This record gives sequence, C-alpha cells and structure tokens, in this order.
Amino acid sequence: MHRIKMKGKDVRTDLIDEKKGIHKKAQTNRSFEGGKVISYSYQNYDYHTIYFTDITDQDSYQMVLKEFVKELQKIMTVKRDDIFLVIGLGNEKSTPDSLGPEVIDHVLVTKYLFDLGEVEEGYSSVCSFVPNVTGNTGIETSKMIQCIIKESNANKVILIDALRANHLSRLLKTIQITNQGISPGSGVFNDRFEISKETMGVDVVCIGVPTIVDLRSISEKVSNNFMVTPTEIDFLIERLGLLIGEGINKTLHQKRNTTK
Repeated sequence: MHRIKMKGKDVRTDLIDEKKGIHKKAQTNRSFEGGKVISYSYQNYDYHTIYFTDITDQDSYQMVLKEFVKELQKIMTVKRDDIFLVIGLGNEKSTPDSLGPEVIDHVLVTKYLFDLGEVEEGYSSVCSFVPNVTGNTGIETSKMIQCIIKESNANKVILIDALRANHLSRLLKTIQITNQGISPGSGVFNDRFEISKETMGVDVVCIGVPTIVDLRSISEKVSNNFMVTPTEIDFLIERLGLLIGEGINKTLHQKRNTTK
C-alpha cells in the first residue's frame, strides 16, 4: 500500500504506478492491441502492470488473457515438484471485494489427485483457499494461511485481491502482478498482518485489480471516506475472475496452455 499526499489529504493507492516518481524507474513499456504492459523493479520487488480498455468482447478478452499469462510466467517459475496454494482474499458478499473468491471458482484444483497417485504430465499440484475477512471469521487471515501452507506443504502461494486506485481510468482496467507481499484490507484502511515471503516462508505472488477509488482523490471538497466503483461492476468482476482464473490455469498446468 502506498500513500500519496494531495493538498493535505492522505490518499492511499495499491498501484505501484501511482507512486510519485515511479515512472523514472520503469524498465519496460510495450503495447499490445487494446492496451499496454509496464514492468517495474522497485525496492527489490518486481511489478508487472497490464492496462487494457476492454474485456467485454471475446477478442479483447483473449488479447488481455494472453498478456496476463505472459507476465505471470515472467514472475513465477513452475516446476514439477511445486505445490501451489491459490488464495482468494476478500468478501464474496461485497461485490467490489469479491474478486478473490470469484477467481477461485475458476481455478483447476489438482492436489487431491496428486495425493491419490500419479497425475498426467503437464499438470501441477494446486490447492485453493478462500479465508473470508477477519471481520467475519475473527481470525487473522495471515494465521489461517500459515496453517494451510503447513498442512498442504505448499511452497508457492498466489494471492488474488481487490485493490484501490487513485484514478477512475484504472478501475477494473488494470491487473497488477508482483512478488511483493500484501496486507489484506489495506485498500479500505483496515490493514491486517502482511502476507509475504518474509512472513510465510514461501514464495508469494500477488495478483490484484483496482475495484474502488477514494472519492477524495477526485474531489477536494470531499472529507468523508467515500468510495467510487463502476455501475457495471458485477459483470466486470465475473469477467475478470474468469480471466485471472483461466490465466492461472494456463500458467500452472502446461497441458491447458494453448496461448501462443
């Protein structure tokens, strides 16, 4: 989570490209039809940010999916003996915070098959978990994840979460992938304990999409903590959940990767 001062107001963002001065550190910047990709190396962490204009039609969806798989493969290695734990952070009962659980609905889980015996070459051992939010469970999300990592013997974790942005143009049109950790709830000023390689003891990759904007970053006249989100958010969350879930499957299960 990054803080940006705007005329005396403390506005927060989860997007690395909205951090002041970060563009000077951009390593690569390439375009594809309907969007662009910018990769950063910042404070010893890697960030791959995909910007797109649309995923509502099938052609646009496939183009963004292709780029997402490319960037995820750059930041995550897949080995035969790896055990992946895919975690959908958020609250499925709150649409702007439901991206994580939505993605998990589309992730191909295989670990139980590996536990039963040999699995066809080209598939990875994958398990998933939706921890809900601490306000509903009363248990720290990071503590639950530590227990699941130990029980599953996972050595790589993929986190999916909804993010906060400072610009309306970023809403549900940006996918950020990073090997830096995350603090669940930070987008709504409710920081929990960090989930990262340092705290979990295994590699952690975070995938996030901004679903809300703090109204204070749009209007100087707003003093209360109001959030803005698109009217079509239900449809876009479903679409992005499918895209990210499919992209994870294509990355972890080479048998399913038909992206050229």
